[in-house]
Amino acid sequence: MKQKLLFTVCLILVVIVWMDCRPKDPGNKPSGAVPQKAAEEVGLVDPIDQAGLTKLIGQRNGKILFVNIWATWCAPCVEEFPDLVKLARACKDSGVEVVGISADYPDEVESKILPFLRKQNVPFRTYVAKFKRQEDFINSVDPKWSGALPATLIVDTTGKRRIFRVGAGSFEIFKSMIDSARMRPKGPS
Repeated sequence: MKQKLLFTVCLILVVIVWMDCRPKDPGNKPSGAVPQKAAEEVGLVDPIDQAGLTKLIGQRNGKILFVNIWATWCAPCVEEFPDLVKLARACKDSGVEVVGISADYPDEVESKILPFLRKQNVPFRTYVAKFKRQEDFINSVDPKWSGALPATLIVDTTGKRRIFRVGAGSFEIFKSMIDSARMRPKGPS
């Protein structure tokens, strides 16, 4: 009986955490522009739409792209963030571009995103997703993605999507993913 109760409690906790880390539907919430002064303080925190995401993925200039999708309200995202900062510093001159895309609302840059980035002392470029519908953003990243956060996409130097992973990671996991993307098969892809 105790095992059944323990299993039920664990299952409920897993569902609660999973639901909390799914993107919130923005509905008709208006989006705001990122004030230039605030964006310059931390680096770039620009809105990114379909065209911007396509350009980011496509224009690799010989660099691997490591994209982490996160939100300030997602506990696993917040937990893994120090490892992302460590990764960005470790990859600074190694041909890897580390980028973050926040799933928070674009009008929360001042109130939530920038304070979080300042606290983390983030050394990489950060965007905030600005799509008309959350589903459009999800499908642009990976049509098989449920939208659960955190999520990580790795694009090779040619712009080919190599790895997509959902769930919190660590520095070691992220480094291994990048190493896998570097070892792409020879010949046409």
